[in-house]
Amino acid sequence: MYDVIIAGGGPSGAIAALAAARAGSKVLIIEKNAFLGGMNTAAMVCPLMTFHSGKHQVVQGIPEEIIREMVALGGSLGHIPDPLGVTSTITPIEPEILKSVYFKLFSKEPNIELLLHSIIVGAEWEQGVVKSVKVANKKGLTNYSAKVFIDATGDGDLAAFCKADYVQGRAKDGFSQPMTLMFKMGNVNFEEIYTYMESNPEQFIVDKNCDIRKYLAVSGFFDLVRRAKTKGDLTLPRDRVLFFEGLNKGEVFINMTRVIKRKGTDVWELSLAEEEGNKQVMEAIAFMKKYLPGFANSVLMQIAPLIGVRETRRVIGRYVLSEDDITNATAHEDSVAVCAFPIDIHDPVSSNLTWVHQSEPNAYDIPFRTMVVKKFKNLLVTGRCISATHEAMASARISATAMALGEAAGTAAAIIGDTKDFSKINIKALQSMLKANGAVYSKVQFALLNK
Repeated sequence: MYDVIIAGGGPSGAIAALAAARAGSKVLIIEKNAFLGGMNTAAMVCPLMTFHSGKHQVVQGIPEEIIREMVALGGSLGHIPDPLGVTSTITPIEPEILKSVYFKLFSKEPNIELLLHSIIVGAEWEQGVVKSVKVANKKGLTNYSAKVFIDATGDGDLAAFCKADYVQGRAKDGFSQPMTLMFKMGNVNFEEIYTYMESNPEQFIVDKNCDIRKYLAVSGFFDLVRRAKTKGDLTLPRDRVLFFEGLNKGEVFINMTRVIKRKGTDVWELSLAEEEGNKQVMEAIAFMKKYLPGFANSVLMQIAPLIGVRETRRVIGRYVLSEDDITNATAHEDSVAVCAFPIDIHDPVSSNLTWVHQSEPNAYDIPFRTMVVKKFKNLLVTGRCISATHEAMASARISATAMALGEAAGTAAAIIGDTKDFSKINIKALQSMLKANGAVYSKVQFALLNK
């Protein structure tokens, strides 16, 4: 029997495994892909956002350790000011190097057993206690037992198999935020883009304090998008072009496709979403080559192996994070992570994008209770399936926050003790351990109030 079983090796699950193992727990982590990193590697979701609220770094600990490893290997520029002015900083990365960093860190932890190419297909539970998970892979079906379990699947798969309560999509119609298939283009002429942006500043969302020639991030080309749509050369439900400079010369990561009205927890709809996403990529490339400065001679370098999913199940916990918590920057006594990203709602059925910025300082607490599954004792959720409203998840889903939540989840699993009941955890002890390990567990702790 393991001390901790973690379902999912994305940014939250991978860090949960490291945190639990370093605290002395015997950990089994189960991942469907051939590598760790989830949306950041398999779906090429980058750059990472965001580690900072203004000048304050609100995500540290193991996530920061990973970034330092990335920088040392030439896989990241580190934290830089956000050129779009949406948040304080962004962290450009190369997803392929991030895969290697996770393997490197895992190889140093004898307490972790990593099971790749495997998916959880069921669970055994009784009276609020999870006993085991059923895993499918080339070996067949195998049951694995543990004292406590962490659902880091992003989709709340383990919680759903345990019949935990959850909600999905927005309240009025059940539709979730759209999916996006990321892709990378090479041989892009940045000089032509700089010139166009400098001549047409009204066509772009950009932070006037950032030098576009130092790091190129584009949210705009609104005029060219409208022109292409009028002529029938672009049908994507997106009102802009969005891309970020890669780490190699002439490369950009493009976040432009938008697959709407598909459910990420239905494999048939997910399959259709992958098909539609690839179709949109090719349409976007044709549009960019024809209309955008700098892209005439560009070449497709890579399409993400997996479509990026923003939202699926949100498991009901002992507290539901709300939009008010974010806009009011509510402090919580049981806070275990800080998020500094605004509410960012990609409309589930249209091309609209809604930003809701909270007042300064741009940060809020995420309470531990959002991770404790209602009616269950030894099951935690982490990452984008924590307990939150549709609006709140549009902020809390971001990668850096998922990483911080993962460290909290793994640490909690390691210190829970014989009670095996997360609702009875000593929150002060958990917070003290997070602080001792360099993590930021609340904005009060890091003196963000009244600054």
